[in-house]
Amino acid sequence: MTTWITRSLSRSPVGPSSLEPPARLIPIQDAQTLLNPTHRQGVLAQIARLTGLPGPHHRALVLGPIRQYASFVQQLPASQAHHHAGLGGLLDHTLEVVHQALLIRRGRLLPIGGEPERIARQHDLWTYAVAMAALLHDLGKPAVDQRVTLHRADGQSVGTWDPLAGPMTDVPHCHAYTVTYRPRRRHGFHERVTSLLVHHIMPARGLAWLASDQALFAQWVATLAGDMNEAGALGEIIQEADGRSVARNLGAGDAPRVAPARTRPLWERLLTGLRYLLDQGELPLNRNGAAGWLVGDDLWLVSKRAIDALRAHLIAEGHSGIPSSNDRIYDTLQEHGILEPCGERAIWHTTVAGAGWSHELTLIRIPVRRIWAEPDSRPGCFEGTVTPRALEANEDITQASAESSQEPLYGHPTGDALSPTPAEPIATDIGPPTGLDTPRPDNEHVPGLEPASASDSVQGAPPGDNDGPADAGSCFLQWLQREALARRMEVNTPHARIHVVEEGVLLVSPAVFKDYASQNPDHGSWEYVQKRFMKLRVHQKRPDGTNVHRYLVKGARRQSVVKGILLLDAARVFSRREETPPVNPHLEASR
Repeated sequence: MTTWITRSLSRSPVGPSSLEPPARLIPIQDAQTLLNPTHRQGVLAQIARLTGLPGPHHRALVLGPIRQYASFVQQLPASQAHHHAGLGGLLDHTLEVVHQALLIRRGRLLPIGGEPERIARQHDLWTYAVAMAALLHDLGKPAVDQRVTLHRADGQSVGTWDPLAGPMTDVPHCHAYTVTYRPRRRHGFHERVTSLLVHHIMPARGLAWLASDQALFAQWVATLAGDMNEAGALGEIIQEADGRSVARNLGAGDAPRVAPARTRPLWERLLTGLRYLLDQGELPLNRNGAAGWLVGDDLWLVSKRAIDALRAHLIAEGHSGIPSSNDRIYDTLQEHGILEPCGERAIWHTTVAGAGWSHELTLIRIPVRRIWAEPDSRPGCFEGTVTPRALEANEDITQASAESSQEPLYGHPTGDALSPTPAEPIATDIGPPTGLDTPRPDNEHVPGLEPASASDSVQGAPPGDNDGPADAGSCFLQWLQREALARRMEVNTPHARIHVVEEGVLLVSPAVFKDYASQNPDHGSWEYVQKRFMKLRVHQKRPDGTNVHRYLVKGARRQSVVKGILLLDAARVFSRREETPPVNPHLEASR
């Protein structure tokens, strides 16, 4: 088979979802055959034990949908180049998430705040809601992320499978299929279409049972749609279970595995993480303010921004042994041919120019084939230029060069990777600093946070901006709340933008505004967003009337300082008190 799926198997983790590739086509199988492997039977037995429903009810309401799901997804992968990327990966991942979600549910009293009688009365209903939300959480992937081509027994193609019309087993005269990934997929879109496919999997009486409690049903529907603002406790359980399955498959975490898996080398985890960040759009490409640009056979990425995002992503997934030094990561990528060096250095000093804009940036250079093996899966090329430039004699490569007006979108141009003696890290909630990473250079210079002036005219404002719900400051605050609720933003870690302190919540600035501006370029520059946020007057000023608060890192051998904006009311970021993380014990306000 010449499609992506064949070649991807060589880089998939060894385990139950890394099956040998077929000679050409993937056969369509019935549910019994798909669920028959020993490792899947073991998970099914655990699911039956954890649901605790009587035998006939379990077979009709739980096992029945699982069989329908298996028939629907067949041996499709769960991702292109991330977790469970081999044949059968989607089915294996889903069964693991159901199992993990039921384990988590076992330790929760649901609904939260319910009377004991109600909790006891609805125990089975909530358990069923957890199981079905876990089963269906990735159901939309075949509809929007993948392209499945159906084939007859003689190998002749009969067209593309339409998941909205029903499972491929219902298509007459089809015996096999091939699968590729759609280019330029929309991040999270599969969650929005899940509800359109539910009727292919769940029985009517199962849906009716869930709908018998409207509050629970509302959380269940929101969970499937990926709306974590409304998904409540149910959504949190599915997110946590999904994260456990992903981490285990990628070699992170220390929980027991369903089947043994090899420890993945660092370079492989780094490459997988880069592919994921690019695939999910977390490192945007090919525009002003992007994290990278694809030119010809090269992918150019903003050095510090890309590596910081990669490190944060891997740590969030639960990986251990991720280097705190950017130099170490560059060296690892270079040793395995993932990064193309500039002479003896990993960093390229370049000029990136597009229509009406130009910036001098430090980039890393990666052959496109190392990220996207299939030409059809690559995004479009940048309609501009990336031009390497030579350093001038008076340019110090160990220091950040002068910042341009656009530079805050990318971080400092040289970053800390070339610094021979990095400073001590921001301490975290897992112990004192041990030579990890320096506090981000973004913390050291906070322009625009002097006492507010009477003028609101800020360069970089989008046309037609005005006060109100759509104001950039209000949008920033809503974004911050969403990111914190969905746990997509680190808290109290060396690279966190949010730290919980005794006085409230510290927003590391301008870093957090740069993050927002890079994701929402139509809302204006980061300076403008920051200015509009200050007008909301939800932050605490210092006694001298300035806005920047300084916090010292306790326990550091060198003096480290974190600077930012202080919010006294933690509910501005964490909507529910029980979700507010503990105070970071390593930060102390500087008097």
